[in-house]
Amino acid sequence: MESISFLQRIINLFFTPSKAFDGFADGVSYKDWLYPLLIVTAGLVILPLFYRDISLDEGEYRLKQAIRSIENNADIPEERRTAILEKMYDGEDKIADSRENPLAFRNMWGYVFIPLMIFVMAAFFAAILLLVGNFGMGGKVKFFQMFTMVMMTYLIGGNGFFMNMLPGVGTLELLAKTPLIIMKESTSLVLSPGLIFDEIDTFLKHFLNQLDIFRIWAMVVMGFGFAKLYNKPTATGIMAVGFPWLILVSIGAALIKANSVAMG
Repeated sequence: MESISFLQRIINLFFTPSKAFDGFADGVSYKDWLYPLLIVTAGLVILPLFYRDISLDEGEYRLKQAIRSIENNADIPEERRTAILEKMYDGEDKIADSRENPLAFRNMWGYVFIPLMIFVMAAFFAAILLLVGNFGMGGKVKFFQMFTMVMMTYLIGGNGFFMNMLPGVGTLELLAKTPLIIMKESTSLVLSPGLIFDEIDTFLKHFLNQLDIFRIWAMVVMGFGFAKLYNKPTATGIMAVGFPWLILVSIGAALIKANSVAMG
């Protein structure tokens, strides 16, 4: 089969996903997953800078809420409450320092871990899909073939819950949402059925709010890739990817709900 350039793969990813993963079943090189990783990393480093002040304002607001919740919780022993509040006050100082000294190394070193976190997130889901395909379907796909397929879809969208990236981690997702975040002055921007609710206050609403159009798009494209790797019908690939994906969405929704309850 004729070699496909990386640029052509990106074009296929967005417009003809059935061809985006041609050749992956025969093997992949490190460049196939490294290039998407670098692009997604660049997006996560650069794009949030445009709404950095909004993110800091929101972080400060959430921290103040947590402080009030701890201060008013009579069930927490005084000594423990004092220790918790001291850490939270330190958090306020760090936010203030981040505003005043955005280029200081102490406020930028976290960027070093962005590619590692993306790698871990993609590897985690790739491992789940390998269990589904290799053990559930008797396939023989190798880890980096699956990892590369998953990593490619992060060019479209991806849930950033575990990185505290509310708008998501997908490159196209962030490109589309950044101007909307700036106009709305809020990073809580998910293009999902959650938009119809005035308040996201139940598990079901949190679940529906996670069904962002970009993340669903990326999941469906993963289904195309899964089908290509295992030589299965596209519908089978989408179902094989969609089932564990929905389980993870449910877990994420439960954690968000639990956190909102804890924050009062």
